[in-house]
Amino acid sequence: MKNLLQSLAAGALLSFAIGSTSAQAQSTISGATQQGNGAYMLKTESRICITNTLLGVTGLGSCLDMNQEKFLITPSGHAMSVWKGVVPASARPAQRLVYNSTWTETTSDGVVRNYNTVAVTDPNGTITLTLTDKNNGKSKGGK
Repeated sequence: MKNLLQSLAAGALLSFAIGSTSAQAQSTISGATQQGNGAYMLKTESRICITNTLLGVTGLGSCLDMNQEKFLITPSGHAMSVWKGVVPASARPAQRLVYNSTWTETTSDGVVRNYNTVAVTDPNGTITLTLTDKNNGKSKGGK
């Protein structure tokens, strides 16, 4: 449980800088509610420009403003973050586009999370980015 609380305090929300390839975690998860079996869920209104290296949309530019719809972390340390947005008409694909990548986040206390990401873009412009980390929050870096 101590490891879970440290993980929660160390990295709950991802924040992406415009055009950046690094991420920082928010230091708290205030407002998160515990959902069944001890999982913590935070529904947010965060709006951040997500780098196109995670979205893979041709013609998009360096980033796209997206809203974080959900952040979930389980007692075992698994984490998931879901972002949604709308791709401009000029960059919309003719058919559904699924783009897989990875994202590495290092918190200020040296905890490293390696996220697998999936971005799904529909021809109507709707895009959903899902980041998942199933390393149980135990990978360490810099310490």
